[in-house]
Amino acid sequence: ASNRFILLNDLLIKTSQSLLLNNLHELNLKLENETYVNLNENFHLIRKLKFYENKYNDMNERISSLQTNLQTSFEYESMLEVLKKLNYISNTNILSLKGQVAALFGSNNELLLTELIYQNLIDNLTPSEIAALLSSIIFQGKRFDNEINDENQKKEITPALHQAKQQLIAIASKLDQIQRDYKIPTNIEEELNFSIMSLVYKWAQGAKFYDIMNDSDMEINDIQEGTIVRTIMRIEELCSDIRNAGKTVGNSELVDKLNHVTSLIKRGIVFAPSLYFSETITTL
Repeated sequence: ASNRFILLNDLLIKTSQSLLLNNLHELNLKLENETYVNLNENFHLIRKLKFYENKYNDMNERISSLQTNLQTSFEYESMLEVLKKLNYISNTNILSLKGQVAALFGSNNELLLTELIYQNLIDNLTPSEIAALLSSIIFQGKRFDNEINDENQKKEITPALHQAKQQLIAIASKLDQIQRDYKIPTNIEEELNFSIMSLVYKWAQGAKFYDIMNDSDMEINDIQEGTIVRTIMRIEELCSDIRNAGKTVGNSELVDKLNHVTSLIKRGIVFAPSLYFSETITTL
């Protein structure tokens, strides 16, 4: 591994573990040189020795667990290079403001969401368009990626939303390429799913859930209602994360816009208390 980087487990070994080893060594020497006249003192030292031995063993287990779960040194260093290239950390591995924003997103889409904010992708979209675009990052149901569906979707969404869709795909593709350049497996673009974008747009526009689900042009017969409800609820949660990001970077307009998005989608049957707590829905 390169000397330029210090892995987390290396840091643990060089601090806590080394201190414990020193304590153990000192206690052993003291016991070896002690006479057995003062039994109380010796018992105290033995108890102390046992305490440090237990801590040392516990530390070894934790380090072993970290080593098992961490990526290889090469992958870790490669990811650091990616984060530097994207300006998430400095050349000395200090977290930048952009990196702090990424850390706010508790998901696997932190890079995509951060770029979405920093590249001003949603600044010129309406709240309804933002909700629809975010659905592509959240939705994990069946895909309808075909030319017929794309043409139908163009009729259902605005030109601005269609353009934002293409820009989001381009951002995801670029992120994938940067990571692949450093031999990091990635599939951000493939995980985007625009199948219910027009549905979420209509919901944010005020349409009734029943009317949307029975719209023959929506082509959502194979998508369960619970999946759609859960997606809309997760969009609302994501709006909260993006608002926090907006506050972090001092973008009050973004914060206000995301508040508006929430007010549009958090309504009606989708957010009815206890409505979707059946076994069918909660196992989706």
